[in-house]
Amino acid sequence: MPEQVLHAEKRGTGKGHARKLRRAGKVPAVLYGGGEDPLPVAFDRKSFEAALHRGGMSSVYKVTVDGKECLTIVKELQYHPVTDELIHVDLQRVLLTETVTVEVPVVPVGTPVGVNEGGVLDHIVHSVEVECLPTEIPERIEVDVSGMEIGDVIHGEDLKKIDPRVLIDPEQPVLTVVPPVKPSEEEEVAEEGEAVEEEGES
Repeated sequence: MPEQVLHAEKRGTGKGHARKLRRAGKVPAVLYGGGEDPLPVAFDRKSFEAALHRGGMSSVYKVTVDGKECLTIVKELQYHPVTDELIHVDLQRVLLTETVTVEVPVVPVGTPVGVNEGGVLDHIVHSVEVECLPTEIPERIEVDVSGMEIGDVIHGEDLKKIDPRVLIDPEQPVLTVVPPVKPSEEEEVAEEGEAVEEEGES
């Protein structure tokens, strides 16, 4: 995918300044790394979100500030807990010839045999770190779970077989299919709950 170009402007610091920027339709950000000092900048929110929609977290972004350019990757996005509005961005300067460590999602593909038999797919690890060149960042790590039966477990070592660049403990459980809850167990839980309620009322 071609580099996404982002135009930024230098900004001041402080919560008050950040609030003014957000009211003006801009999103505060910081450029860091690359042997340079952190640089507070701001992007037009709509333009940034459009570029992010096209490129995602796995793209290299060319940022221009005061006529200077640098290559970056998006390291962190912060959203407002209530409005879900993008409120801050961290971007890391990169060189195309040097590896970076990024976090990418783990995505199960298919429906496990065990789920068709009544089991439940337990997704334990939702994202993992990957070390690679900036131009080779995967969008996701896809894991075929269609052959998993009840009790089967996919570990970190299995992810490393899919992509050896994944940084994870080989013994870390990532996905498993757990047995269904037996009706008797559900009834016992319900009865215990009713008993607690009755004790509380008495």
